[in-house]
Amino acid sequence: MSHQKVTIGGKDVYIVESHHHVLLGWAEVRRSQGSALALLTLDHHIDTKAPFFNHRFWATHKGVGNDNQAAMQTMLPGMIAAIDWNDEDTVVAAIANLKHDEHIRTAIQAGIVSRAFVVNLSGENRADAQVYETCSGCDAIGCTKPIHDHRCVRTRVDQVLESTYLEHELGKLNTMAQAREVPGVEAAPYILDIDLDYFHSEKAIDPNDAATFYRLVQGALAITIAIAIEVGCVKSLRCSGSKITGQSLLTRMQQHMQTALT
Repeated sequence: MSHQKVTIGGKDVYIVESHHHVLLGWAEVRRSQGSALALLTLDHHIDTKAPFFNHRFWATHKGVGNDNQAAMQTMLPGMIAAIDWNDEDTVVAAIANLKHDEHIRTAIQAGIVSRAFVVNLSGENRADAQVYETCSGCDAIGCTKPIHDHRCVRTRVDQVLESTYLEHELGKLNTMAQAREVPGVEAAPYILDIDLDYFHSEKAIDPNDAATFYRLVQGALAITIAIAIEVGCVKSLRCSGSKITGQSLLTRMQQHMQTALT
């Protein structure tokens, strides 16, 4: 399991190759804080599938065409109960049965994090009692074209770290939270989680105005970063002509954090 912990400006930063391995860092933060923190994640995907969905499916189905939902549901309580955030071995065992898109709800149900706010690029805008997801169109960057095209999309993905974009998305998440009478994104202690496949171009990781992002970095009690090398998401999602890699994005992200925290 690739899991590295570094300290930048006095803040713990956990770096993993596969996103679901952040569960180990989240559990460590949970132990150190004594209570479950909120989570703010920046990600191309939402990563909010049901806990252990893939493992439970293949454990209870003979093939893709079978339908054994009852058996899948029967397995879940025991798998969640087996996770003790005070016991690192149980967290490692849980990770072995997770896919990279199942860790958020697993962490919530296991009491490792309290709720999750997800800024995504997959088009998901929804909320339930535990997870709040936002993905805006060109309105997030102030585009006023009556018809949006591929140029708008490229402009938007180039600005996902700009203060204007992030403030728009944070505002939407805070509105969702307010509607359910829970604290907003920065109103309670939180972990900042970044999947580097959120960035599709060199410009995306180099904003003109990084003030909001730096504020989020400074306000987080801890930070987790997924390099997304194992599943190849950075390369498969990057814009045409872009040369970014998980490693190049990690280097630039660490530079941003150094600037924000020193």
